[in-house]
Amino acid sequence: MKLFSDKKEKNTNREVGSNFDNSKANEIFDALDKIDTSELKKSDKNIENQMKDISNLLKEAENSDDNRAIELYKKVLVIVPDNVQAYEGIANICQKYDDREGEIKILKEAVKNSDGNSKNNFMKRLKEIS
Repeated sequence: MKLFSDKKEKNTNREVGSNFDNSKANEIFDALDKIDTSELKKSDKNIENQMKDISNLLKEAENSDDNRAIELYKKVLVIVPDNVQAYEGIANICQKYDDREGEIKILKEAVKNSDGNSKNNFMKRLKEIS
């Protein structure tokens, strides 16, 4: 299903609900007709490229020494503050070196920036080490 057409056709079959002012509704419809979807497509491509970059950073972190991995995970968190894999990676490295303070700090940040099962898992892990 295509939400936006590449063609700049004016939609003449406009239905306006009874709660709307007809002229105001037509202004809105006209504004929607003028949306340049090429900009949306560029934005989608930028998002796609950014997601690939994040994926590459995470892969590189998994195959790097611990200091480099932390640096890469932090870069991911700057771009995507709720990235579970990055939080887990940093927390695991802290745990590996018995850096309990660092592990608690990153887990608290993870709880703050995540939701659902991820948040529950971070809270459980935090409780286990506290």
